[in-house]
Amino acid sequence: MATPTISPNTYAGKDLEGIIAQSVLRGRTIENGLISVHTDIDSRAVVKTMANTITVQDSVAAFSSAGSLTLGEKYLDPKKFMEAVEYDYQSLNGTWYASQQPRGRGGDFVPPATIEEALIEQQALIRSKFIDASIWRGSVAAGDLSKITVSASSNVVTGLIPLMEAGSDVNKLDSTKVAIVDITAGAPTIVELASTANLQTGDVVTFSSVTGSDPVWANVSGSFPITVTSATTFTVAVDTSAYAGTFTSGNINYINASNALEVLTSVYNGLSESVEDDLDFYIFGNKGLGKAYSLAQAAAANGAGSYYIGAKELDFLGNRLAILPFVSANTIVAANVSNLHFGTALDAEWNNVSILPQYEVTGDRTVRYRCDYAFDVNYTNGEDIVLFR
Repeated sequence: MATPTISPNTYAGKDLEGIIAQSVLRGRTIENGLISVHTDIDSRAVVKTMANTITVQDSVAAFSSAGSLTLGEKYLDPKKFMEAVEYDYQSLNGTWYASQQPRGRGGDFVPPATIEEALIEQQALIRSKFIDASIWRGSVAAGDLSKITVSASSNVVTGLIPLMEAGSDVNKLDSTKVAIVDITAGAPTIVELASTANLQTGDVVTFSSVTGSDPVWANVSGSFPITVTSATTFTVAVDTSAYAGTFTSGNINYINASNALEVLTSVYNGLSESVEDDLDFYIFGNKGLGKAYSLAQAAAANGAGSYYIGAKELDFLGNRLAILPFVSANTIVAANVSNLHFGTALDAEWNNVSILPQYEVTGDRTVRYRCDYAFDVNYTNGEDIVLFR
């Protein structure tokens, strides 16, 4: 059971109406129509696929069958999740909120309308963050985000990017890896390269293939913002101070203003000609790609004034960029919206929160909040998708 934390605990001065909640990065994949949404799925939905080839032959009298027709299936199996929290509001008795609670001892446990409305709205924003991150990274990885803890173990959404990584039909492009010369264990950790000339403080780098004399070095993986400290070193907020072994080898990769045009060119060259002109075709990337490409555009404009004019629509040689907050760092997906699928039983159920005062049921002076929802994702026609990582 949770009790609201009041800090500071003041009851003096002037009260400003309303509650200013912390900002939450909203999910935008569904609300911007950047994935195909399928509803009314109680257990499983089958996405049928078909691939054919033709063989052009000399015309002769005898019939000779050639070519192929392959029918397949992919599945959307909505995974069931819930959020449940119980609050005791009696700690509000010494705050301005006390004046909004009913009189009497029982009123000490009743949530003021302003708190309840803010709570519901804020939890909905965090929930949309979890769903959007799960679409791209998977539900387990979504638990690494701030304000979210994922304890679900029986129900796991794999995520589009891990599914594409595992799929043999997806066109995969490898980013240019930069070899790590050395890592000095500590908090923060110091990473040495041959040169940090193309890196800037604030860039997000992705570690891969890190090894050492102690297997724990493999834990140095994932994406982290860096602080450049010299011409050959940067620091990263990974605590390796307790690592017993020594670093052996590893790589980093990144997308920033120095290589954004090069990276997008490689993705562009890898596109399938059959889909790149489709109206629902996008190049998907995260905010880091959007910032890097915007800076590269401004620099290419050959004028300092390019940094001060309004935002430009982001596309690359006519291919629209969809900049979304929860696409994995240093990863790009080029795909048709019609090949990206989100399945759920009811697309409004994650906004349907049950509010259950417990006094009439159990005698407890608490209020419970519960939300249940289910969803899953998958892709089709992997040969028309490019995954850069």
